[in-house]
Amino acid sequence: MDADAFADGDVDVDVVVVGGGPVGLFLAAELGLAGASAAVVEKTGLSARANSPALRGVTTRTMRTLALRGLERPVVRAAEQALRELIGTAAGLNPDRAPQDDVAGQVTSTRLGTGGGTKGHIGMVPLTDPAGEFPDVSLLPVPYAALREVFFERARGHGVRLVEGRTVVDVEPGPHGVTAYLDDGRAIRARYLVGADGGRSVVRRLAGFDFPGTDPTLLAVGGEDVTLLDPEKLPHGFTRTPRGVLMINVVPGQLVAIEFDAPPADRLSVVTQEELQAALRRVSGTDVTVSRVRSPFRYSDNARQSSTYRRGRVLLAGDAAHVHSPFGGQGVNLGIQDAANLGWKLARVIRGSAPCELLDTYTAERHPVAARVLRNSRAQAALLRHGPQVDALRELFADLVELPQAKTMLIEMLHALDIVYDQGAPAAHPLVGTFAADLAFAGAGNDTCLADGRALLLDAVGSPALREAVAGREDVRWARGSRPDHSGPAALLVRPDGYVAWAGDPGDEQSSLYEALDHWFGPRATQEVPTAVPVG
Repeated sequence: MDADAFADGDVDVDVVVVGGGPVGLFLAAELGLAGASAAVVEKTGLSARANSPALRGVTTRTMRTLALRGLERPVVRAAEQALRELIGTAAGLNPDRAPQDDVAGQVTSTRLGTGGGTKGHIGMVPLTDPAGEFPDVSLLPVPYAALREVFFERARGHGVRLVEGRTVVDVEPGPHGVTAYLDDGRAIRARYLVGADGGRSVVRRLAGFDFPGTDPTLLAVGGEDVTLLDPEKLPHGFTRTPRGVLMINVVPGQLVAIEFDAPPADRLSVVTQEELQAALRRVSGTDVTVSRVRSPFRYSDNARQSSTYRRGRVLLAGDAAHVHSPFGGQGVNLGIQDAANLGWKLARVIRGSAPCELLDTYTAERHPVAARVLRNSRAQAALLRHGPQVDALRELFADLVELPQAKTMLIEMLHALDIVYDQGAPAAHPLVGTFAADLAFAGAGNDTCLADGRALLLDAVGSPALREAVAGREDVRWARGSRPDHSGPAALLVRPDGYVAWAGDPGDEQSSLYEALDHWFGPRATQEVPTAVPVG
């Protein structure tokens, strides 16, 4: 059927999500939560847990987003299980390490932010926090497969349709819908299609998105769960050699050898144990022997980003929209945040409660965030290189990092804690566009008050006008709360992704709740819109 001829009743599903990694599955779960039907097409099996120990670092901002949906606990449980499985590997790589429970304690304390610790690295320069100024900032190591499994279960629980072992071979967009053609001859008709199918995205290519950027300058070969016959030959941590950089057990159980100006590898070829061993030997200058590797990989500092994340009814999310080196552990977090931003907007457009122009705010908000990640990723790759100039720059950078303001900026950058979505309203309250990290108005519950996927109007004064403003709006829930310390605004309108859309105080005539509601959730047909809403 021609996509241009789509009408009500002619679609199989509201949204087709191509790609069943953490980003695609989390997006599908968000769509299902918000009342939109979704199907996920994934070339590998989704129902069976992948046999891969590959770790992803989940940052503070992402953990707070997951907490809004009640997903923090299952993700932490998955991480704890992974730590138990990796303890033996970590000890095997470094016989001089502390006892096994110390390995678990080290990572657990990093997760919980108990005092100081390393909050990340920039070009091998550690961002330490000895004074404990960032107690809530942590990087949680979670196996990719386990993260995927948590989101898979959530998506399935929201009725998401799962199409396993199939690939999309063609995409036919039109003004009223999109048809995705599968390799088995089937077609899925949808109102929208989202490509979350990784850095080599088929959707991006088929739909005509551009992908400008910079070519790789380094090649890294590594492995998870690696066994060495002679582990004493490799130094642990970050080590610079005349031939490259070694990262040994920086992530528990992981070995990586980085070479500069290395010949490009065949991107589609399988990484072998022999390739990993050869790279480790070249960079370390030793004859170290790899006896087993369960999950070898390679990556580069290739950095690219589509200039737009939307072309009509086709959108991109995660690595399909942007790729960069894994330095700083920002990739999967960037993609999950894309999904959190897009999911509720797309569902509201599909249900007709918001105009399709709302989808343009997805690119407007998320593109600058990814552009900044690409910038700091390129900078980290540059700082890894050799030469007296780079060495001097790295030493200077290490000194600058010790300045409190610089350290704060870099930690917040790596953990995406400084994101502010600019709504172009100069008179808006300073909180508008920031993440509502503390929704704990007494009596209004805690972060899980956004678990239903709706926006939340938190009212500390019990204003009848505020409650009336959201009466009849299914997308917004009103909740009475109080500020025991009497700090902050009297009321907050919090978007489903946790960002503040409106904030007001008694007598504040500059911020208009009605305008914010209309902007994000569409005007009510019978609504008589006043110029401002009094608070209190």
